[in-house]
Amino acid sequence: MTPLPARRRRAAPTAALPTVLGAGLVAALLLAGPAAVADEGLTEESHSRYVLRAKDTEVRATMTTTIGNVTPDRGLTYYYYTSYAVPVPAGAQDVRATSGGASLPVRLEGTDDPSTRYAVATFAPLRYGSTRTIEWSFVVPGEPVRSEDYTRVGDGFATFATPGVGDAGRTTVEVVLPASMTFDATSDVFTHERSGKTVTYTATENTDKDGIWAVVSARDPKKADEKAVEVGDTTLTLQSFPGDERWTRFVAKRLTTGLPVLEDLVGRPWPGGLDTIREDVSPKVLGYAWFDPDNDEIVIPEDLDEATLYHELGHAWLNPDRLKERWLSEGMTEVVAHRVVALTGGKSDPWDAPDRDADVAVPLSAWDARPGELDEDAEAYGYAASYTVVQKLLGNLDDDTFTAVVSAAQAGQSAYERPGSTDENWGRTDWRRFLDLVETRGEVAGAPKVLRTWVLDADQRSALKPRAAARDAYAALDDADGAWSPPLGLRTAMTDWEFGDAKDVRGALDGAAQDAGAVQAAAEAAGLDVPAPVRAAYEGASGADDYAGLATLLPRAAAVMTRVGEAGRAAAADRDPVSGLGALVLGVDRASARAQADLAAGDLDAAASRADAAAGRADAAPWVGAGLVVLVLGAAGGVAALVVRRRRRAGSAAGASVVVEDALEEGVVLPAAGDPEVPRSGADAVEPGPRQHLL
Repeated sequence: MTPLPARRRRAAPTAALPTVLGAGLVAALLLAGPAAVADEGLTEESHSRYVLRAKDTEVRATMTTTIGNVTPDRGLTYYYYTSYAVPVPAGAQDVRATSGGASLPVRLEGTDDPSTRYAVATFAPLRYGSTRTIEWSFVVPGEPVRSEDYTRVGDGFATFATPGVGDAGRTTVEVVLPASMTFDATSDVFTHERSGKTVTYTATENTDKDGIWAVVSARDPKKADEKAVEVGDTTLTLQSFPGDERWTRFVAKRLTTGLPVLEDLVGRPWPGGLDTIREDVSPKVLGYAWFDPDNDEIVIPEDLDEATLYHELGHAWLNPDRLKERWLSEGMTEVVAHRVVALTGGKSDPWDAPDRDADVAVPLSAWDARPGELDEDAEAYGYAASYTVVQKLLGNLDDDTFTAVVSAAQAGQSAYERPGSTDENWGRTDWRRFLDLVETRGEVAGAPKVLRTWVLDADQRSALKPRAAARDAYAALDDADGAWSPPLGLRTAMTDWEFGDAKDVRGALDGAAQDAGAVQAAAEAAGLDVPAPVRAAYEGASGADDYAGLATLLPRAAAVMTRVGEAGRAAAADRDPVSGLGALVLGVDRASARAQADLAAGDLDAAASRADAAAGRADAAPWVGAGLVVLVLGAAGGVAALVVRRRRRAGSAAGASVVVEDALEEGVVLPAAGDPEVPRSGADAVEPGPRQHLL
């Protein structure tokens, strides 16, 4: 994050004896660091006005400052001021000061801020009780892109400081822009009013004890160079400052190479919701770039910074709609961005771990500042600490495991549900869900200690100990129930960190996990799949009645699985021809298949009944087969040959004879209709007997 402009500090007046003329000290200086306590010996009032005209590429500024010496003389000692300074943009030109119609000498002095200088006007000693009004004017021409000075003024864009020096309630800053331009500022104290083709933005509330300090950025969206970039099925429009082709080439190349890598790391395709990537100086002066979902654009600085580009692209996935806490959204996005830079062969400058004991350090769960309320030191700490935490937790994971955790967090998955599932226990990922995912999906050791150090306050830390005990008990139950997930009621309690409820659920289950393991063992032994309704009943149990029902269902399922398996093995056993005939006639295979079908449907009673029937038939198959053989052989022995030949009579219309071939005997000829049952010539004699039905 680029530091915001430095604040200024006041100096005390000069004390002098009547016989000695003292040199006055600067009464208002811009120095690095927080503002000092205001000097009560001087009153200040000012009105500053900065005007950007539509056709100009410069800002014209005027200031009217009135100062009064309120430091009383003490005996022979008196206090006076002989100079006064105001901050102006470093590139300010034609700086002038007048007082009472006369020009004052003005010199420019540098500051620690490369974008700011002092304009110092000198005058005759200002004694106690006296006031002086100074009229200032200067021109701000702007600096080239990517120069150290952030001041920019060009065709359709401008960024510049708008300081106003004065006491509370006596300071006004006005910024006049064409109505076609957007307006951003480092402070939210500005109101606006349109008049014709211009808009005046006015601040009257001091931003600190010294007055008003803000950097403003204006942009006419219609005055930009544009280029469309296609990445797969996605088309994005780049909007750069006029003529800044280097920025356009840089961003276009990184989009082409980096966006597919981003998709892979997050584990989800590009979600859309972005049309434009816009170059602006605002991120540099505000201290942050941003993703604007309302306008479907991201705004990044003119700096050629790969990590910032990928960070803002990453917010298309990793944003407050998905990640509840600011540190998590910013930290995860920053870690992902630097990982993309590394994977694409680029260079980046990650945050160093900040001092956890710094004055601005807070538990990251409390880091929730918003634009207009930002303290640059606290912001720098928050961004650095957020990156540090997520990097400590995810930085050493391989790409696949890294993606598994990031994707699950982005999707709002619970660590206690199957990977990829959002059917149950979906929700925005907060620090609790994230910690569960890091330990469960990432298998990261020491994760609670990292959060304890950087993220959690005292109340939040107190939940870690009961969580550890609850997770141990959950793991033991999960081991006992085999490949199944623990019941829904328990998974929900663990997801919600309701560890008392989780304990109650475990008590109500009372051995159900072991029974679930026994069902799976029975299925494996039987060579069958566990009935889906049985597994669903266990995994979906979420109330007292459900838990109580498992005590009967699961043992019954295991027993029936065993019986169906035994019936199946009996049906599939090798058989001699006689037993095989009996099994075929009795339908052993069909009975076993029906038992398995009933089992798969969850109809345990029907499955048990059919399994018993199939087993009984399998046992009886040899006897039934033998009986059938005896029956067939006995029936065949009673018919050696039946030959009945129809005698053809000359001229008879029905004299045809019929020959029937039988498996036991060929050449048996049955008599034709109407013929006496007597042997025909060429046939052996047959004793008359009952008619045989050949099967």
